[in-house]
Amino acid sequence: MDEPVSPDAATTQRPPASSATPAAAPSTPPAAGAAEIDARFAPLIAAAFREYRAWGRVDDELRWAPWLCRLPMPGRARMSAADDGGHARKLYSVFARHRDRYPFVQGPEPVPQPVGQVLVKESYHPELVEKGAAPELPGGSRPENPHGAEDHFDPYLRDGDRVYRASRLAGAYVVLKVAPETPGTDAGWVYGTVTPEGEVTSAGRVASCMGCHESARHERVFGIAPATGP
Repeated sequence: MDEPVSPDAATTQRPPASSATPAAAPSTPPAAGAAEIDARFAPLIAAAFREYRAWGRVDDELRWAPWLCRLPMPGRARMSAADDGGHARKLYSVFARHRDRYPFVQGPEPVPQPVGQVLVKESYHPELVEKGAAPELPGGSRPENPHGAEDHFDPYLRDGDRVYRASRLAGAYVVLKVAPETPGTDAGWVYGTVTPEGEVTSAGRVASCMGCHESARHERVFGIAPATGP
């Protein structure tokens, strides 16, 4: 899932579609005291993890119609603003099913999200690298990218005098929207976490996720700061 960041801080062949869609989520919540894996929503979280790479990164300008007088910027690794918890100091990149509805932080008005919106945040282990190992200009199509050379993604992040590279996938965070009246959701929003191997480790009203996303401006979506040109 996404999170607020500052501009200076700058998460494949598609499998068959799942029959479990966010708009058709079941309506019976689990019993009180159950673990943070709501069996009704686990298939939706798993389906999102299988499918998200085909959607594209929200900040990959190569997927937008040309409108800038420069080369399109690739998606970029960003550093979490969190000081502690599961997101602390992790590098990440966000994918969205409905990329046209994904907001930028600086937007003048809150952007409502449609039922069926799904966000997947890839979280990476940060690898400290020598400055000379990172290219001068951001670009894509590198063999070391998380999903191979065809991935239009800049895995390097410059943080002061240090340079980090998004290396191994640490896991994925998922947030998706079903009908707002669906019982057992956060006003229609469902959260989940997935291991790099695809195991769903939480799904539903995940307290640690809700505590942060309740403050988001665009319903439960923070948006992202647009990348600046090289």
